Amino acid sequence: MLSKRKLLFLAILLIILILVLLFVYNYRRKIGRVISPFFLAIVISYLVHPLVIKLEEKKIPRTTGIILVYSGILLVSAVIIVFIVPELIDNTKQLINALPDIISEYQKLFNNIISSVRKSRLPDEIKEVMFKEIDTGTEVIQNYIVGNLKKALAGLVDTLTVIFDILLAMVIAYYFIKDSDLFKSIVLSLIPKKWRKGIALTGKEIHFVLLNFIQGQLLTALIIGFMEVVGLILLKVKYPLVLGLIGGIANVIPYFGPIIGAIPAVAIALVDSPLKAVWTVILFVAVQQIDNVIITPKIVEGRVGLHPVATIMAVLIGGEFFGITGMLVAVPATAILRIIVRRAIETLV
Repeated sequence: MLSKRKLLFLAILLIILILVLLFVYNYRRKIGRVISPFFLAIVISYLVHPLVIKLEEKKIPRTTGIILVYSGILLVSAVIIVFIVPELIDNTKQLINALPDIISEYQKLFNNIISSVRKSRLPDEIKEVMFKEIDTGTEVIQNYIVGNLKKALAGLVDTLTVIFDILLAMVIAYYFIKDSDLFKSIVLSLIPKKWRKGIALTGKEIHFVLLNFIQGQLLTALIIGFMEVVGLILLKVKYPLVLGLIGGIANVIPYFGPIIGAIPAVAIALVDSPLKAVWTVILFVAVQQIDNVIITPKIVEGRVGLHPVATIMAVLIGGEFFGITGMLVAVPATAILRIIVRRAIETLV
């Protein structure tokens, strides 16, 4: 049984957590803008740190190792910017310009469906409801696609902000890696001695979750995106770079990601021909099977420790409150919250 003091502490902790979540939700845009460089710095740290440690094992000082790894990253980034980014921007522009024609083709398809419904023997009330839902669905889909593609293009074109955030994140990540032991000692010094061991163990568990998710999922997304781009080029589907990029990023989202990533490519392929759409579906299914059987088991050695039901719920909640970004970070955030809550309960009991 918990004592009254522990119950009071747990209640206060829960209230504080709820207040923090409400504050974060209400000011999520401003908070997101401020912490985005730090979030990027964490991602960069988890990608760079293992390489720095390997160089350190070869008697290369940590500072020198970070600079060497950064030099390699900048070289690869320069190649990507010169050869790939212009094509990606061009693909996105072409897709936005072609959207009216694509929507027109689907409008014709809907009109054919409506014509068939009109000629059917269904009651007039049912026909009216169907027509209304089709019109509403068409408008919603059109607005969603146009809005998101314009946002994506704006994000690509607004390179100054993106470059500034990345450069700032690299500076922050440099200090995260260089002074990691110092940061650990500072954090532990602020914690009462009797809690330090528990906090340290909690930190190690969180570190493992983030390490597994960031390194494993990003590498998997890169491989999946590359495979889908190559497959779409071979199938001669238009805008393969942007569609493959969408597929690769979406793959980070558990369960729903592969479906979300496949929909744009299949929709574009269907405009050309139903057969091409079928082959595109086969491509995405084949890539996903390769991911499930070969890539993920080899790259993602551990797991975040969530039951599939909890994972699905986390993704749905993240998507409902924070959109695509929420779906991307829902799983590691839930896993971290689970670790913290479990450790807190173990300490109190």
